[in-house]
Amino acid sequence: MKITKSYTVRIDGNKSKIDYLHQQLSEIQKLSEFAYSLGKENWKKLTPLYNRCREEFPSLKSKVVQNFLRFHFTTSNSKMKTKKPPKASILVDYQSCGLRIDENTQLSNYWIRFHRKNFPLFGKILLKKIQDPKELKLIQIFERKNKLYCKLTVSKEVVDFPTPNTDSNSIGLDVNSKRVVLSNNDFYSLKRHHHRKIEHYKNNQKDRNTQNCTKDTLHKMTTIIANNLQKNEIEVLFLENLRNLRRSSSKKLGTSKGKKLNYIINSLPYRTFQNFLEYKCLDRGINVVYVNPAYTSKQCSRCGSLNTSRKQTSFRCEACGFKLDADLNGSRNIQERYYLPEWATSESNLLSDLKSVGSCVL
Repeated sequence: MKITKSYTVRIDGNKSKIDYLHQQLSEIQKLSEFAYSLGKENWKKLTPLYNRCREEFPSLKSKVVQNFLRFHFTTSNSKMKTKKPPKASILVDYQSCGLRIDENTQLSNYWIRFHRKNFPLFGKILLKKIQDPKELKLIQIFERKNKLYCKLTVSKEVVDFPTPNTDSNSIGLDVNSKRVVLSNNDFYSLKRHHHRKIEHYKNNQKDRNTQNCTKDTLHKMTTIIANNLQKNEIEVLFLENLRNLRRSSSKKLGTSKGKKLNYIINSLPYRTFQNFLEYKCLDRGINVVYVNPAYTSKQCSRCGSLNTSRKQTSFRCEACGFKLDADLNGSRNIQERYYLPEWATSESNLLSDLKSVGSCVL
């Protein structure tokens, strides 16, 4: 299994090198506006689009033009927004880029080479995470607030874990918009993020983008959780397979719960949270397994009965009288779900889940 991660660091150089990068980015921005003006009909195939752009911008390197068009326009899974042309960036693939680590240089120990020029990189904490230069697959250079940055995308192989057994030191995790709860009684609060999203909804702040703030919150939260799991020598982390979560609040499917409640359900990007947590756990040697989420919040973790009641965060089983925090009860059900044969579906199979998740992108 391969996991893919990205690290953004500063790129610098002398005046001539900096001027070269700015000049290239300026030309690429014109290229972006030109390609965008051609319309969606001309974005389907790379060759004719490339030929037209190549005639219009002969000063740009052929590989730079190809990579930019392929990344933003012609790739089927491109995330390019149709409202405006994509921002300029220099894309250098693994065939053309080279990362050199030299501990003897004073300015920087990390250098990249392209277009016959060497550029120093700054950001030791992030750069130290790239242990093998051969793992580097893509370099993306862009400008932000008059400063130049370099996004390094690396891909490395992770050995598939064996199927966990009942003797594994495992733990279950339940997440909602307000908190994250683990089956070992650890609680992590997301109330600040939840409050921010509710205020965003109440004040109708459609023009205010909270995406970066959400990602920052999830990154910090998942790092703390992964470090604690490693400290406690956890071997297996069980998560719910939440592929169909959005269907529970869909107008098209008739499952809408009202505008505000739909917003609350969708306020946290659960899959992004799981992706962040998964690749950080894999880096620390912790296996991640997805299980069937059916009735994990309703089932009693002591006797397995579904004759239960829930009020806010309190849970009570009418069959055995067991009382517990509702989210803690759910996390314990998630932990045990993998080993129960009646819930052993394709969604709870380790190998199929790891393959379906594929690479985790940061």
